[in-house]
Amino acid sequence: MLDLEESESSIDMGDFSQIELLAGGKLPPLFKRIYLKNNGGFPEATEVEGDEYVFSINGFNPIKFGKLPIEKLMQEYTDQDSDLEGYVPFAYDDGGNSFMLSLKKEDDGVVYLWIQGEMRLEKVCSSFDGFINSLRVG
Repeated sequence: MLDLEESESSIDMGDFSQIELLAGGKLPPLFKRIYLKNNGGFPEATEVEGDEYVFSINGFNPIKFGKLPIEKLMQEYTDQDSDLEGYVPFAYDDGGNSFMLSLKKEDDGVVYLWIQGEMRLEKVCSSFDGFINSLRVG
């Protein structure tokens, strides 16, 4: 399983409910297992081999704790663009772009990269499990 350094304080199963409520869907089991073990932090991996492209990865956002927890980011993104409702910003790249897990019915489980400067989503992987399994040291 994925190990992250410099994680925030531990969370429990109840801490996922606010994210699921805000996003309107259920988080994948692997997402929950990773966050119960490591609440955000930095992976050894520096790249994600997506379905079509290779992306850089810097870190994972924490839940509930830290300067920018997932819940706060979700609110900020939906305030910027209501189309981002239903997406969970769980990680980020070297350029400050966010990896977003969709909990929307039409593309549930798909991972995208929200490219800030262009205000658009780029598909990374068709599942969260695929995202985690494609992490590699560059």
